[in-house]
Amino acid sequence: EAYIKVVENDMAKLKALQQRGVKKDTGLMQFSSELCKCFMSSFDEELGAIYFVVLGTFNTLDKKRRNDKSQLSAEYDALCGGYEGDELMKINMDIYRLANKLDPTIWEQYDHDDTHQLADRIQQNINGNLSDLPEEFLAEWSSFLDKHGYDGEDQLFISSPRYQDSPELLLTRLRQNIGTGIKNPADIHHEQVLKRRQVMNQQLENALARRFTRPFRPSRIRQRNEILEHIMWIRNAPKLHFAKVIGVLRGAVLQIEEELIQAKRLTHKGDIFHLDLEEVDKALLDETIDLMQLVRPRKMAHERARKATECPLLIDSRCRILRPDAPNQDDIEEGTILGIAVSPGTATGRVRVMKSPNERFESGEILAATVTSPAWTPLFSGASAVVLQIGGALQHGALCAREYGLPAVSNIDVHNVLKTGMLVEVDGNTGAIKIMD
Repeated sequence: EAYIKVVENDMAKLKALQQRGVKKDTGLMQFSSELCKCFMSSFDEELGAIYFVVLGTFNTLDKKRRNDKSQLSAEYDALCGGYEGDELMKINMDIYRLANKLDPTIWEQYDHDDTHQLADRIQQNINGNLSDLPEEFLAEWSSFLDKHGYDGEDQLFISSPRYQDSPELLLTRLRQNIGTGIKNPADIHHEQVLKRRQVMNQQLENALARRFTRPFRPSRIRQRNEILEHIMWIRNAPKLHFAKVIGVLRGAVLQIEEELIQAKRLTHKGDIFHLDLEEVDKALLDETIDLMQLVRPRKMAHERARKATECPLLIDSRCRILRPDAPNQDDIEEGTILGIAVSPGTATGRVRVMKSPNERFESGEILAATVTSPAWTPLFSGASAVVLQIGGALQHGALCAREYGLPAVSNIDVHNVLKTGMLVEVDGNTGAIKIMD
């Protein structure tokens, strides 16, 4: 309760700063500093809990999950998920609920590439120019944007769009949460919570039955259970709270960008993100600074970087890409790729290789991506399995796969060895992916 009050207090300070906006005499640098200070109390609490409690507990569970081949492995899989209070899961539940407030016949009117038209229709209903959408949906839409508008793709990058300034992104997430085969995240989460609690209670009962030979084990399990029940959910909080800070800062930057475009000092939307905050502050005080002279070469370099097809894990001093040794093929069945198991279970389905969560994705497909972030989470409701190139057991994709009960494998070169449409079997228990077609 004390922590919740700290967060509420910090949120109130952030809201006040957002309403005040940037002071003309101090600029964006000072504003960003003020925003960061808003959440320092929350960050201290969260990072302390994660560093001193969550990481150690999770690493112990994950080690037992991976190393124990008996029935206990399944028990530790259950203990690695189903944490009540996780803000990220709450967002996903709200997305599902909002998506299903809109009648399926309305969704059928718009293709995957037409979400901007639906976004415009929603805004016209909110403005009172139209009245052809349910009031309940419109109220929930506004409430969602007020609570989670800071969210979006790659929320920690100020240049990345958010739901609040790019509502078509939100509509893409909503579309991924409708139709047959899409489970309610609230139901999935409830099942995972019950499974975790059942294992916790069973392990405590077993320890109590053996307390005469292992007298300290019950107290250790009670302490671990308290951590799993009351602290583990905090793992996503620092990132989401910092994303809120970045979201408010982005809103202020976009306002200034619009002013600079109107003054013909910038050419296109997005140009301002090729400048740093200090440069923008100086330009606001000195109209003789040619901002496009700074932007053009940086924009060209950024476009070249976007064309890269690989994100190397290791590069040496000579800029050579270092790769791990290939596994011993004698131990691997032909047509099988071996990665790292990060979430248990097996599933067979067609692969969908994706570079962005905004791309088309069909229910029942196997999600394959380089890495995932919270913006990808709504896709997990309809996915049958997850394959990643980067990330261990604590990476977002692995955490969400366990929360959704999906098998997941990491350390796979998804863009080179997998193709959209392939039929594969994903084994999250062994880390093996078998190409069947």
